[in-house]
Amino acid sequence: MTFAPIDLAVRVQERLRDHVPELIDVKGDVDFAKLVAERRLPTRLPAAFVVATGLNAQFQRRVGAVSHDVTQGVSVVLVQAHAGDASGEKARAAVWPLELSVITALAGWSPASGYAAIGLTESRLQGLGAAGATGAVASTISFVTEWKLHSRELS
Repeated sequence: MTFAPIDLAVRVQERLRDHVPELIDVKGDVDFAKLVAERRLPTRLPAAFVVATGLNAQFQRRVGAVSHDVTQGVSVVLVQAHAGDASGEKARAAVWPLELSVITALAGWSPASGYAAIGLTESRLQGLGAAGATGAVASTISFVTEWKLHSRELS
């Protein structure tokens, strides 16, 4: 069987929709970039945005072949706000259970055959006041998975 890499961000979006029902909206990096450019919040909260963060590879040459050990990253940006809560206290309190739900849904899960189980690498919480969203918070949760790519040397 030939290994075929997947769109990890799309697979993570599907997993979150299926396993974290409290997320009202789950979208991708294009939607997230648009909100950032427009400096606005999503219309439906709480929301999650799945962003591909790239990959790193280590390679080894063997006679007639090249093997790559690939580490691929993805982040989930959770956005939460509460009307009338300019301090962000309620949004911060509400985002913590969402973080746990996302971590539970993804950590240890293998997104496809040939992929290692996803591992949690970090979580960062930030306010979104600079985006004109006083009291809103975003939590960025980062994950990685690994897979191998083997190819024959071409002459």
